Amino acid sequence: MNKNNPLTTPVLFMVFNRPEKTQQVFDSIRKVRPTKLYVTIDAPRKGRLDDVENSNKVKAIVHNVDWPCEVHYLEHTHNLGCSQAGITAWNWIFRYEDRMIFIEDDGLGNESAFFFVQEMLERYKDDNRIAYVGAVNYGMKYGTNSYFISRLPSATYFMGVWRRTHELYEYEIESFPKIRWKSSFYNNFQSIYEYIIECSMCKEYLRSIQKGKRLNTYDVQMIYLSYKYNMYSIYPNINMVSNIGLDGGANNHVNINDPLYKQLALRPRYDLNNISHPVALKCNKEFEKSFYRLRRLYGTSPFMKAFSCLFLGWYKRLRKRLSSNPILKTMYDKYVKKN
Repeated sequence: MNKNNPLTTPVLFMVFNRPEKTQQVFDSIRKVRPTKLYVTIDAPRKGRLDDVENSNKVKAIVHNVDWPCEVHYLEHTHNLGCSQAGITAWNWIFRYEDRMIFIEDDGLGNESAFFFVQEMLERYKDDNRIAYVGAVNYGMKYGTNSYFISRLPSATYFMGVWRRTHELYEYEIESFPKIRWKSSFYNNFQSIYEYIIECSMCKEYLRSIQKGKRLNTYDVQMIYLSYKYNMYSIYPNINMVSNIGLDGGANNHVNINDPLYKQLALRPRYDLNNISHPVALKCNKEFEKSFYRLRRLYGTSPFMKAFSCLFLGWYKRLRKRLSSNPILKTMYDKYVKKN
């Protein structure tokens, strides 16, 4: 991996209202001097004067491109939120490029991260088994080579993506109700617990759309894509990216206060000078089970997580029925809630 070569892969940098974080990540981008840079800037939220001030600071930072570079800006006039801003930016860049390195304003990668993702995007550009490329390692190593593959998509705050993958992406996962009971979908899961957990996440997202309160996420859709099409992501065996945004100012679909999540996201970064490629890309099932428990559940038992998904879903539906039926509600209040 030659870091002296220019970074020719287009970089998409998504920013909003965090100037300190934006400056740190922008400085990391400046070090590798990409020849193409796309920047998407979400607008301040209505009634938030602090957003206006911080947004102006962020704009000043990202407009200070002081190296030879083709730069494009997408500046929104009204606030979209993380999820909508992200998918809009992906649609935008893939009108012009066939691949990209996507970086959120809290994804702080070292030089190795950029060039590792660039090399993987080129090496596997025609391999339809691979959906995403990551530069984050969560503390688990597999094999003696520089990287391995997993069903779970890499961390969204720093990742490589091809246009061919994005063309399969469903922002509203509209095909899920049609295929969830089909063997072609079910067989891509390692266990019934994994199937229950991921289906529950999909159902939660669809319910949020129906209620008009869409979950602010785009990783649920990425995970769904990976299972639907039986695709994998590349993970390095060392960590090259830190998430510097775990201070409550970010939009996260996970519990950022979870000690294990913080430990995983803030792991030290290491340099990778030479890439050792596996002879064949294979997913080890036993390793994948352990990796799923760490990466997706942050150490929680798959059985307990699946049970809670089923129970909470049943409980929410019961509460809804009780609230809409006065007779049932009266009986519940008298005989159940009272005790």
